Order: sequence, then C-alpha cells, then structure tokens
Amino acid sequence: MNPFFEQHWGDAHASLITYMGDVLQERLPADLIARTEEEAVTIGAGGLATTYRPDIQVRQPWTLKEPAVTAMATPPPATEPIRVFLDEEVERWIEIRDLTGRLITVLELLSPSNKLESAERDRYRRKRRTFLSGGVNLVEIDLVRRGGWVFRDGIQDILRRAGACYAVCVVRAARTGEHEVYPIHLRQQLPSVRVPLRPTDADVTLDLQPLIDQCHERRRCHLLNYRLDLNPPLAPDDAAWVHQLLLQHGLR
Repeated sequence: MNPFFEQHWGDAHASLITYMGDVLQERLPADLIARTEEEAVTIGAGGLATTYRPDIQVRQPWTLKEPAVTAMATPPPATEPIRVFLDEEVERWIEIRDLTGRLITVLELLSPSNKLESAERDRYRRKRRTFLSGGVNLVEIDLVRRGGWVFRDGIQDILRRAGACYAVCVVRAARTGEHEVYPIHLRQQLPSVRVPLRPTDADVTLDLQPLIDQCHERRRCHLLNYRLDLNPPLAPDDAAWVHQLLLQHGLR
C-alpha cells in the first residue's frame, strides 16, 4: 500500500468505490445488484455532522454588499462575525440488494472523515449499528493511516498487537458476534476479501490489490509529492524501507 495515497484520498476513494462496484457486479448472482450510494456530510464547527443527499448542486459565489449611505451619515462600526468554514465531504459506500430492494451487504471504504474526530467516529459507529441491527452483512475496509481505528475495542487490540497499518473487518448478519479480521502491514500485498451475501449464496471474492494498482495508474499517483512528511510518521523500519524504495525509483 502506498502511504502517500492519502494526499488525494477523495479522488482515490471515488475511483476505488467505482472499481469495487464493477468487480462485484460481475461476480454477483443474477438477482443481486451492487449500487454506489452517497451522502454529503458537513464536517466542522464542533457540532453534529449534517448529512444530505444531493441531486445537482449549482453554486455561485456571493459578496456581501452594504447599502449606500448619505454623505452626512456616519455608519456605526460593524460587529465582526465569527467566520466558520465547514468542509463538505461526499461519503460513498456500496450496497448489494436483491430485486425486491432488500439490503443484503454493505461495503464501507473508510475515509479520514470517519476517523479523525471523536464525533465523526461516533457517527460512523451509529451507522454501523444501524446496518447490523437490520440484519445486513458489513465489510469495512480501512486503507487510511490517519485518525483512530473505528473498529470495536477487541479488534483494535488485535490490530495493535499485529502492528497493522490497515485492516479489513467483515461481519456476517447471521453471526454478528464473530468478526473476520484482515490485519494489513505496509509492505504486505492487500488481501482478497470474502464478501458475504445471503445464507444460500457462496461468498464473492474482492481482490483489493489490483484495484489499488489500477487506481494508482489511472490517477497518475507517480506525480504525488513523495518528499512530503507523512502524518502520522511511519515506524522507523518502514520509513527506511519507503525511503530506499523512493530513491530506487527516482522519486526522492
């Protein structure tokens, strides 16, 4: 996994969701459909996140204009407002449904917005509980180093002991107390994940490494800034390995 990938994670995330959906659709039973869902999330200002589903947004910048005053009038000094900048991030995930519209499986590709702030981690966990309480299989794919783990405490302990940078966690609707965990190290090839469907269906396999490679090539990730200091920093042995690899390819 390329740790510099996160420089433009929004672009990579959108591409990976599309590639994942295409691969899954080819492998699903004929009566199941993989669809990409999305919502725009307003993040910031310390309050609860606001979510909404956009159709088409057309925006025009605006400028504050004060009314004209006569030459004799002396306007009072303006009170300075608190300027709050809210980031709007589109969150995307994949839903697998049958022909009646029943939700079978959800695949979440985590973003920094799910992990960086405590409130956002809590919001994501509420979303997870909603899926699981509804009898839906859940596949969580975390390829982002920034922020805290969103998995349950027992899973986090396993990942810390394994020294994992990334992880995949699968929860089957029929066995919500059992989690299938894939710890991933920086130098390790990404796994082929078993995606559960209905109890009568065989799992479908989602091989993550070719999708990352495809995204890396199509999004021209060789043009990323490979002199940038990574945040969080890598472990010393991983940092030395990355530095040597970049030197070999003329990127540092």
